[in-house]
Amino acid sequence: MNRQQLWAVVWLHWRLRVNRLKRSGAVNAVILAVLAVAALLLAVVLSCTLFLVGAYTLVKASPPVLLLIWDGMVVGFLFCWTIGLISELQRSEVLSLEKFLHLPVSLAGAFLVNYFSSLLSLNLIVFVPAMLGLALGLVFAKGPAMLLLLPLLAAFLLMVTAITYQFQGWLASLMVNPRRRRTIIVLFTAVFILLSQLPNLINIVQPWKGQQQEDVQKRLAQEQAQLQRSLNSGEITVAQYQQRLQEIQHASVAEHEERNRQYWEQVEHTARLLSLVLPPGWLPLGAMTLAERQILPAVLGTLGFTLLGAASLWRAYSTTLRLYTGQFTSGKQRSAPAVRPTPALRPATQLLERKLPRVSEHVSAVTLGTFRSLLRAPEVKMMLLTPIILVVIFGAMLVRRHGEMPDALAPLIAFGAMAMVLMSMVGLVGNQFGFDRSGFRVFVLCPADRREILLGKNLAFAPLALGLGVVVVCVLAAACRMRLSDFLATFPQLISMYLLFCMLANTLSILSPMPVAAGSFKPTNMKGINILIQLGFVFLFPLALTPTLLPLGIQFILEQLGWSYGVPICLLLSLLECAGIVYLYRLVLTWQGDLLQARELKILDIVAARAE
Repeated sequence: MNRQQLWAVVWLHWRLRVNRLKRSGAVNAVILAVLAVAALLLAVVLSCTLFLVGAYTLVKASPPVLLLIWDGMVVGFLFCWTIGLISELQRSEVLSLEKFLHLPVSLAGAFLVNYFSSLLSLNLIVFVPAMLGLALGLVFAKGPAMLLLLPLLAAFLLMVTAITYQFQGWLASLMVNPRRRRTIIVLFTAVFILLSQLPNLINIVQPWKGQQQEDVQKRLAQEQAQLQRSLNSGEITVAQYQQRLQEIQHASVAEHEERNRQYWEQVEHTARLLSLVLPPGWLPLGAMTLAERQILPAVLGTLGFTLLGAASLWRAYSTTLRLYTGQFTSGKQRSAPAVRPTPALRPATQLLERKLPRVSEHVSAVTLGTFRSLLRAPEVKMMLLTPIILVVIFGAMLVRRHGEMPDALAPLIAFGAMAMVLMSMVGLVGNQFGFDRSGFRVFVLCPADRREILLGKNLAFAPLALGLGVVVVCVLAAACRMRLSDFLATFPQLISMYLLFCMLANTLSILSPMPVAAGSFKPTNMKGINILIQLGFVFLFPLALTPTLLPLGIQFILEQLGWSYGVPICLLLSLLECAGIVYLYRLVLTWQGDLLQARELKILDIVAARAE
């Protein structure tokens, strides 16, 4: 690729971004500009701050301290980088190489342009100046030998971005098969989420706090109690008591310091070993050895990072070339096996032809059809991972510390757990028409009352939301040993919370619909006004659920005053409140049906539009 071709490709890339920004609207352009300026200011502030920290605060820091600091920087960067990778598992090329197959342009040049375009991300904008500022600060603090930290940092970034680019290209080749695509999305999302929660689980278990520390505290308390008894019985004088007490305290302090010293030695040994074995740890290890005036580890780390990055880019280019030349889909097509006639209806057909009791046929059809699509959607499977992980994390925490928790706090924890379950479903229920995509035409053309469409949608999501809520509440009730009356009161409270959530989510779906690509939660062509409405929903969500805490608050006040007389006040009030919210939901649903009918053509124009 010569200079003119390269300039044409770069100009085309820039033109595509500008056109995409113009189509998104003026409000979106302003919001993106504000966010970009804020990200740049944050990067500048972090760079200057870490430069001053490295130049003045870490002057006398030991090499192991530098190892731990850089380990923290690397772990934070990789954690944020992994979150960004989850949001876009499959690589999306800015410039499709399929178009360049018909032009006299080097595919390698276009591939490199796409690779460098992928480097424009928020994580690199924030973390690279911060790590660069810390490295330059260490040059002033530790001497010119730390200059070798700069090429080591550049090679580290090359390795991370190249391996990510190769990984995304490999996933793109696997996702050519639509059936395999859904399984891959769910599988890799689950793996990444579990890995990201591993440090939190370790922190909950706290293996470093063993039985030895508790035994020392008990022994110290026993010695002080024995000394106090000796003083009270007259066996020792006050002066002897004070002298002996000081000796016990000094011995305890010395023992505590010795334990801390052993603990940090173990941490240093573990961090050094992990940094040597794991490639991302070569950057912290190089920073530590450069502070010790050892240059060879940093040079070897730079060479290793560069080789890994170059090999990953070569593999990514080979995979991309094979993908665009049809080598993944050019195999012989196998003939489909003969389908045997099945006189009986399939389970899916049986489900869709059923009739729900006490609702109209339109509501029943919308409910069963939506529920069937939810069971088959991969994005719903990803959504279900969040409450499950929360149950594992917080359940382990509560089991470990249930003895320190008052009884009145258990219902509040159940409320928070259900709120988390509902919050995890905001992206789905709050954009329920966006996931219908072109299927929303069915609702526009059908003669059903728009109120019944919304009711059917809410009933379809109810088994998922309330089912997860019941499971989470049962687990927390067992872990916290919740009272029976409070446990029974959580069920009408769950229904009240879900109905309040549906009122907000229905309004959000009508006012702020967003088209969503199939198999993902990522909206396409998201405009600035949608961002503002979504932020408003985040602030209104906890306020809308607050009234469901009134029965619990009234019961707590009456119990403190001694006026409860053993009556399950929270249960009775929760039942009354649930009946009132059901009546309010019916009134609001009628108004929302009229609003949906007024905006249905606008919604259809948005959700049925092709992704840019």
